[in-house]
Amino acid sequence: MIIKPRNEKEFRHILAVDPNRDNTPTIDTPEAWQEKRAALKQTLTELLGEPSQTVVPEPRFTVLEEVQQPAYRQLLISYEAEPGEEVRAYLLIPPLEKRLVNAQGQGAAVLCLHGTSDVAKETQLGAGKPGRGYAKYLAHEGFIALAPDHVCSGDRLPEGVRPYDTASFYERHPNWSAAGKAAWDGSRALDILCSLPEVDPTRLGCVGHSLGGHGTMWTAAFDERVKCGVYSCGLTTWQDNPDRYHWSRDHWYIYIPKLRTILDKQNETGGLLPVEMYEFAALVAPRPFLHIGAMTDRTYDNNETLPDVGLRLNALWEILGQPGNFANFLFGDGHEVPLYSRTLTIGWFQYHLAAP
Repeated sequence: MIIKPRNEKEFRHILAVDPNRDNTPTIDTPEAWQEKRAALKQTLTELLGEPSQTVVPEPRFTVLEEVQQPAYRQLLISYEAEPGEEVRAYLLIPPLEKRLVNAQGQGAAVLCLHGTSDVAKETQLGAGKPGRGYAKYLAHEGFIALAPDHVCSGDRLPEGVRPYDTASFYERHPNWSAAGKAAWDGSRALDILCSLPEVDPTRLGCVGHSLGGHGTMWTAAFDERVKCGVYSCGLTTWQDNPDRYHWSRDHWYIYIPKLRTILDKQNETGGLLPVEMYEFAALVAPRPFLHIGAMTDRTYDNNETLPDVGLRLNALWEILGQPGNFANFLFGDGHEVPLYSRTLTIGWFQYHLAAP
């Protein structure tokens, strides 16, 4: 068996190593990280692009349907992500005696983001592939859960358009990115949760699998109201990744258009990429963040880098004095959410969002 050696150049972005200091990271204090973090956040913000408008709608919603399930109230609600842009979402509210409430009776809440499924938010109620219904499972454990449709999917899909085709989005926002939109939409969903009298706005989580995992990272990176995140099957590295154009393709679901120019330039000149995907996760530090990855998941082509990514990220959390707030759980299955992965996810939220 051949084990690939660590490729140091893939990991110089977060904790750059000074060869004159015996491999000591050049960032080794919280103060040094804060300086780097500010620059990194600016770089990543520029990478995601700019929306055509920045008006934040009032956090108001309309209840379209209500169903009393055995373990929770299930509301279908409608709200705006942008002025005139409707989002439909499921809001699951367990009974008061089941919620993880504080002294004021407010409970912990989790934003649940679905993956690339044709049934969109319905996955969070158990439709589609089994095991991915985070909203349903978390509501059973006493969490208030909100599960919206992703852009260009579910009830947000334009008529006659293939699910997750972002062409209509880029017609509205030619200088933005679907990744930036995911972060924006995540924040608007958090606005809705914060508006609920049942919710403790200091105990908000976010979780997602695959595309929903990416959305969790984008949202948590730029919105510090996410106090705890779980990212399932989606974190990777772009440097030396055979399938890195997956993240900047020019058709169907286009994640980050500006990344294509960066990758094209590197193909011509070589060297290191100026940005890395896992740097978005670094912006979450030192808040609790659990990455769950499947080592036989062939979706992103280079899972051999995941152990090192976890070590480097954990080193950052350690510098910031919170090494226990980061976890990198790697398992041997494919692009799925097995029972033990889901159980770990629930436990992570129970531990980090427990009532004060």
